[in-house]
Amino acid sequence: MLWKLLASAILLSVALVTIESGWVTYVLSEVRALIIAPHGPTPQDILQAGITENDTTVVLAAGDIASCDERSGLADKLPNTMYLLGFESALDPTSAMANETAALASEWPDAAILALGDTVYSKGRPVEYADCFDPVWGFLKPRILPTPGNHEYKTPGAFGYYDYFGAQAGPERRGWYVATAPGWLILSLNSEADASPGSPQSDWLRDRLNEDGEVCILGFYHKPAHSLRARDGRENAVNLFRQLQQAGASVVLNGHNHFYERTAPLDSYGEIATGLGTVAFTVGTGGVIDDPIPKLPATEAAIFGRTGLLRLDLRKSSYRWAYVDALTGNVLDAGSRPCNPMRLDSLD
Repeated sequence: MLWKLLASAILLSVALVTIESGWVTYVLSEVRALIIAPHGPTPQDILQAGITENDTTVVLAAGDIASCDERSGLADKLPNTMYLLGFESALDPTSAMANETAALASEWPDAAILALGDTVYSKGRPVEYADCFDPVWGFLKPRILPTPGNHEYKTPGAFGYYDYFGAQAGPERRGWYVATAPGWLILSLNSEADASPGSPQSDWLRDRLNEDGEVCILGFYHKPAHSLRARDGRENAVNLFRQLQQAGASVVLNGHNHFYERTAPLDSYGEIATGLGTVAFTVGTGGVIDDPIPKLPATEAAIFGRTGLLRLDLRKSSYRWAYVDALTGNVLDAGSRPCNPMRLDSLD
């Protein structure tokens, strides 16, 4: 009898560890994705709604968005198990951050929102999307073009992210996709996936750039290649930036660092360009913010301690930007630039 109890306890422990690791729900999620096509609007559907009558495309951008306090007790110790069984959430939705940025985004009801990764903390679990992100930003979901961050990939295969966003996250759960607007090619890329030369992502980006003629290019992904705060694990971001810059990209948007930063136009190595360059915006201010750090020569603007959104007005040969404080509505950084000509000779 004792050995049966012991065996049952061991089996139960193994089951709980497996469930809490996320691998059971990951496998179920992958099987479901093979059987059922992702539902919801596509990125192109969402972007199309933000195009005005004069062919200006309005987009908002921010990353590093929702975070909730953990409850104490069994829900905290076994969050995935309790969520799957329908018991109390491990999270306290009343503590959710990002209310201010959600309210600000609602002031432009037709604008697409580029969500620059780390949409929910701390592991991108389904329970976090259901009980932390969705109560605050869920009403904005039909307008979101997402890109995954490192926290999404703290669940196996970022399945919580792909399950939540469905078709909005692009095809095949790979993390990269494209949408077009008048005069613009908008590319969501994946800084958490291999982007070295010859990788599937790099080859896809090269081929996609080759499909278009003279257009302005905007790329967005989570980790910045070049920013005031240089963090580990940005090799993919560096490769993506180099490939985009060499193709003539005008704008690259990132999150990851919890402040707002706008650089001077940069060359493919992240140095101030002597000719045409790519402007890098870091907008990790959707709900989580960091303390100030010293500026670097390439930084033209930096704002700390303020949640907010970047608004971009994309015109056929130029763009305007404005970083808007979520609490006050004040514009803290603004300007305009012509976009770069696409360099087709760099795409071989």
